[in-house]
Amino acid sequence: MSYTKWDQADEFKLKAAVDKYGNDWNAIHRHVFPERGAACLKKKYYSRIHQNKAFDAPAKAAQNNTSENAGETLSQSELELLMKVRDFMLSQRLE
Repeated sequence: MSYTKWDQADEFKLKAAVDKYGNDWNAIHRHVFPERGAACLKKKYYSRIHQNKAFDAPAKAAQNNTSENAGETLSQSELELLMKVRDFMLSQRLE
């Protein structure tokens, strides 16, 4: 069992896992986060990620990019900008 601090990459990884596996916390634990308990994952998701619009911004940008901009992808600088916007939104919510 890991008691290390969550970083933003782990939080986005958890969001992606919930998008893939739904609320099957045991499956997320087995396949994505074997070092963390299922209850820990559930608590983290509902306390920090669920209904937090900042975690949806990069996913929505990727979805919008597929249909109207077929063949184009976001550049590294555009992705970095999205991450900075997300970080700012998260920091404002914590204050």
